Amino acid sequence: MARTLLVTGAVSVSLLQRKPRAVRNESDLIAALGPPLLAARPLVAEKLAEQLRVHWFRRGRPVLAVVSAEKGEGRTRVAAELARAFARAGEATLLIDADFRSPALHRAFAVPNLHGLADFLEGRPTRLAHCAKNLSLLVAGRSGADPLELLGRSRMQALLAAAAERYRVVLVDTPAAARGPDLQLPAAFAGGALVVTKFSSSATPLERLRGLLEFCRARVVGAVLSPA
Repeated sequence: MARTLLVTGAVSVSLLQRKPRAVRNESDLIAALGPPLLAARPLVAEKLAEQLRVHWFRRGRPVLAVVSAEKGEGRTRVAAELARAFARAGEATLLIDADFRSPALHRAFAVPNLHGLADFLEGRPTRLAHCAKNLSLLVAGRSGADPLELLGRSRMQALLAAAAERYRVVLVDTPAAARGPDLQLPAAFAGGALVVTKFSSSATPLERLRGLLEFCRARVVGAVLSPA
């Protein structure tokens, strides 16, 4: 009996000390997310914008969701820098903050978080912020409604459809998958998502993100390795 307890204790300690699998290279990333349309690269905004223009936006896909597995991975910064790069290249660009759980794009562009997406979805006056030539921003706005219920309203799809008619590039910043499935509606409408992550991240959250994207039939368009 003592020997059995000793062995059991050793196994328990081993399991407690076992670290989650980490993503350390591109092969690990592909194993967690599946093969992306574009190779995983650190963010070079102009280069990534050109690749996306050729392989995504010019193929009749004007909308792209920007997603991450966990918060704090630099997703919002990547969305902002990418939107600026498209605008500098002369593309009419709309950036939408669909992260009602932790909105941040208004701070990135130093504008008030007022008259935004939440206001539109609830039928209140909405106003775009014109941040630069060719670049408009729809901030998240404020609402007491459940974020998932709010994004699931028919007005959200109507907004994305109208934006797709008016703009060449529509980027939608979404909440981290760890916060819930909110990202699925923008990703499903777009048909694809740009994943922001970083090496040394755990593979398990990325695998969960992959499951959410597969469920809504959105492919992984590319992966940006953020230093954040």
